[in-house]
Amino acid sequence: MKIRLGNFAEVCALHNQIPELAPIASSDYFSTRIGESNYLLLVCELDGRAVAYKLGYWTGAEYFYSWLGGVHPNYRQRGIAKALLLEQEAQVCELGAKEIRVKSMNQYTSMLLMLISQGYEITGAGPNAKGEVKIQFAKKLSD
Repeated sequence: MKIRLGNFAEVCALHNQIPELAPIASSDYFSTRIGESNYLLLVCELDGRAVAYKLGYWTGAEYFYSWLGGVHPNYRQRGIAKALLLEQEAQVCELGAKEIRVKSMNQYTSMLLMLISQGYEITGAGPNAKGEVKIQFAKKLSD
C-alpha cells in the first residue's frame, strides 16, 4: 500500500467508481467547493492502481475539514480508509492543525465506527441542504 498526494482529475475518475458517492461531472467540482483554501488530497495505491482517496481543506489557521473520500468496493476491508485517515491526521498536525472536523451520515456505518474508534467525538447533528441528517465529529490533534 502506498499513500501519496493526488490530483483532482484522477480522483474524479475514482470517485465515480464508488457507488455510495453521488457522481460528479468533472474535477472542477472539487476546486469550486474548496475555492482558495489550502487542501490535502491523499490517494492510496495498490499494485500501481489508485483505489481510495481522502480530501480535506483548511477552514482556518488551526482547523482542517476532512470533506470527502472513499474506497473502491473491490478494495474494502483492508484497512485502507484507516490508513488514509491516520496519514491525513499526521500531515495536517505537522502543518499546525489543532483539530480535524468531519461530517458523516448514519448510512455510512463503517465510517462512523472508524471515526469513533480513532478518537473522534460527536459534536452535533443537523440537516444539510438536501434534508439529510449529517453527524458532526471533531478530534483534537494537540493542546
